[in-house]
Amino acid sequence: MVLPSQRVAVVGATGPTGWHLARELADRGVAVRAVSRRREHLARAFAGLDVELAEADALDPEALSRALDGCELAVDCIGLPPERMADHPATARNLAVTARTAGARLLQVSSFWSFLPHRGEVVDESHPREGGHEWFRLRREAEDVLLDAGAAVVHLPDFFGPRVHVSAVQSALEDVVAGRQMSCLGGADVEREIVFVPDAMRTVADLLGRDEAYGTDWAIPGNGAPSANELARLAGEHLGREVTVRAAPVWLIRLMALFVPGLRPVVPLAPHYAKPVRYDTSKLRGLLGEAERTPLPEAIAATLDWLAAR
Repeated sequence: MVLPSQRVAVVGATGPTGWHLARELADRGVAVRAVSRRREHLARAFAGLDVELAEADALDPEALSRALDGCELAVDCIGLPPERMADHPATARNLAVTARTAGARLLQVSSFWSFLPHRGEVVDESHPREGGHEWFRLRREAEDVLLDAGAAVVHLPDFFGPRVHVSAVQSALEDVVAGRQMSCLGGADVEREIVFVPDAMRTVADLLGRDEAYGTDWAIPGNGAPSANELARLAGEHLGREVTVRAAPVWLIRLMALFVPGLRPVVPLAPHYAKPVRYDTSKLRGLLGEAERTPLPEAIAATLDWLAAR
């Protein structure tokens, strides 16, 4: 485990994975330094929590070096929008250099994008990381920079939960809270593994303190592999009303994107999100044992409540 005497820098701390990880570590009594580009965002996100705040842009090596100074561990929780995907390798290179100077170990919280396009329904760490859209290549490049620097890299399934703003599952739940049909890519019965962010970050916190975690990558287990129809059923049970699903085939997304610019970033992802996928996490279970997960109905309910309150 991470010792309370160690200091952990969480870079990208105001994003959903960074915030939940920083809070999980602080709850365990670990000294946490939350790092993000804007101090006002940090102050708002961590108000009332015993967390040190450090303003730094990961694209600025000098600022990042100051932010990591005195930290034994650093976690890359940076999440960038599609138009800034090219910055991921740059931030990874800066983290690799500054962490080495600070004498800090590194862990990166990444996504399943580096495994796209999926070959088969079940994916593990040995899955080929090649082909597909430019965004997937950039994710791989950033991961490889950090792996070469001795970091641990974790791959999250599509995630959801409080403080999440962009994901396929979260968008579907936002539809429900807004009183719309739940939208989904592909068929309404396609089953895809998903993970509740607080649960995923508990697993990351466990990994941080294990020597065996570093220098390799890890698939993080989810809370189940529901279809859109199953998500709608769970949401309806919590809200006490019927929730219906509106499935959009890939060809329709491509056609609509010709006339709706906001849909264009979805087009490269649509074929992959329309296919079933599960993750084989036996490698992680061999190190940490069975991961504790919130039952899916409870996780969906907590997310819907947070969306409604927001």
